[in-house]
Amino acid sequence: MEAQKDKNWLSGNPKWWGIDKKFPPDYIKGELSPPESWVSSTPKIGNFGWIRQRYKPLVWSLLRPLAWSPFFLIITIVPLIYAGQTPNDRLFSSIFFTIAWSLIFLPLLISRNNQPMSQNNFFTLPIDWSFFSLGFIFFISHILIDQRIGWISYLFFWISYIRTVQNVQSIILVPPARFLLPIISKDWTGNLESHWKVESVSWSKKILARADCIDGEVVISGISRKGIDFLSVAYIHKSGFVQDPFHDNHEKNRKLDKILSQPPPIVGIEWPIDFIHNFEEE
Repeated sequence: MEAQKDKNWLSGNPKWWGIDKKFPPDYIKGELSPPESWVSSTPKIGNFGWIRQRYKPLVWSLLRPLAWSPFFLIITIVPLIYAGQTPNDRLFSSIFFTIAWSLIFLPLLISRNNQPMSQNNFFTLPIDWSFFSLGFIFFISHILIDQRIGWISYLFFWISYIRTVQNVQSIILVPPARFLLPIISKDWTGNLESHWKVESVSWSKKILARADCIDGEVVISGISRKGIDFLSVAYIHKSGFVQDPFHDNHEKNRKLDKILSQPPPIVGIEWPIDFIHNFEEE
């Protein structure tokens, strides 16, 4: 079982895409190879070079709770419309409202935290904070001033929900992945081009360098598995979610293209056989 996890560590679990084979293909629709300036490989080839590591697609953890959220948002107003039909109308309405937004916030937080290299700033979540804040302000106003203002608050929360779903959809378009290179840790010196901000000149299991670009940043980190040290390159969306740096669904981003035009100047070692697919196993 552990050996199979190692074999799928790069390519991902085939069940994520409904694939019956033991291993997913080297390329799934939309995935691109790095530029020729990168020495790259695939889990089937191995040898030397950068290899894509896929994360579990976000659709699994986000779409179902997001689909249930509007149901609870709708029934939030039922106890208020049919007043007196519950032991405590305001309490039941508040419970339904809390469930509705918990089905948005919690899956987003958990999914992002489960991604290695993701960022954990709460307010970078892809929530439409502007209308959510307006809804909250008008909600307080309806308690202090006039209950009829509550309908304006309810409308703003619906707008925030719709725009949040749109934000999440745009994030899901680019699946989560990063590129890994097995290295000798002492070979990392932090010698990078000027657009990189070097965080550490000695290798460690943390962020080593970052480069800002539109709607996010490219991050170089150190990781280890089974006693092997790796260099990792990932694109971190402004929402904090990790996205495949080389994918066809990225919007045109010249600065991102420039940053990724050259790999970090380091020579990797040969890929350990534990992580590479054996043709006889397929």
